[in-house]
Amino acid sequence: MPLDLSFQEVEELLERIIHNKYLVKTETMFEDRFVVLCSPKPEYIFQSRYIRAKALLEAEKRGLPSEKETRSMAASSGLITDADTARIKELREKITGQNRVLQMTKIEGRRKPIEELIAKFDAQIYEIEAKRESYYVLSCEYKADEESVLFLAWAGTLSVDGSQHWDTFQGFEDEKDLTFRNSVVDAYAKFNRGVSATEIRYLSRHLIWRIRYTSALKIGGPLFPGGLSDLTPDQQALLYWSNHYQSIYEMLADDRPDDDIIEDDDALDSYMLSYFKRQEQERSQSRLGSRSGSGKLSATEKDEVIITADHPEYMSTAYSEDRIKGGDSSDVEVIAPNSRRARNRAQSRRHR
Repeated sequence: MPLDLSFQEVEELLERIIHNKYLVKTETMFEDRFVVLCSPKPEYIFQSRYIRAKALLEAEKRGLPSEKETRSMAASSGLITDADTARIKELREKITGQNRVLQMTKIEGRRKPIEELIAKFDAQIYEIEAKRESYYVLSCEYKADEESVLFLAWAGTLSVDGSQHWDTFQGFEDEKDLTFRNSVVDAYAKFNRGVSATEIRYLSRHLIWRIRYTSALKIGGPLFPGGLSDLTPDQQALLYWSNHYQSIYEMLADDRPDDDIIEDDDALDSYMLSYFKRQEQERSQSRLGSRSGSGKLSATEKDEVIITADHPEYMSTAYSEDRIKGGDSSDVEVIAPNSRRARNRAQSRRHR
């Protein structure tokens, strides 16, 4: 079912993406506190990669197992059985099937049971895969990811006035209110996953955003405060889908999908896939037709060449008299004098 967000929800999402700021309420030992989350600056992201690489190396030196080794440990311990793996595959196939049914079901009362069934299958998959995660927390990769995420959570947490909430990463690590710090880390982890593709696509075709987007295309103004090198993943996704829908809105009337299809992500994807397949088939047929010939003369036909006025043998070329007498002067056959066809034509005339 397509999203149906309120004006306020659309504005909040766009504000989060355009200005790279997201206001969240976090828990503390005594009271709730508001902070602003943002995607860290490029230099912080680069530094987080260094922290992860360094932590990974140190974990390996300490003898911690790799992620691959923890998976083998989980398999050999019997924690994740072949039956579990088969069950996960079966559940994912069921989810795919139910999503297809959901796509074709438009009545809200009938959609809800299907959505609940999909959620049930997702929960069962999560329950099985959680067994494997209990081993993953022992791995080098988990330790390295943890340190990297903590650094990014510090770098991406601001006070409401826009200043860095903790002046230094050391200050973040020394935070005495662990309830507050853990709440910030959890909030940042969710924020870092980004706006969902469904929401991004909804925004890309929403009138509030399209007015800004089309105006920027016409006058060349910026859509975001920073430059291209500063674009966040959400900003890049919004630009990608905006361009995708713009190309659809500019399609010829006979090719353009109906508005109800455009509003439905799955239906639009299926429509565009069929459209591009038809386009490719038509191009293939056109190329095949041009190669097989269409009854017109071709400069690449065997034993035939086109002789222009500046060719040294232009004055001695042999023309098809039948074609000239027929009045078809726009399609005169030109045969090179020394070609096989010219010799065959001369021989047939001698036998007449």
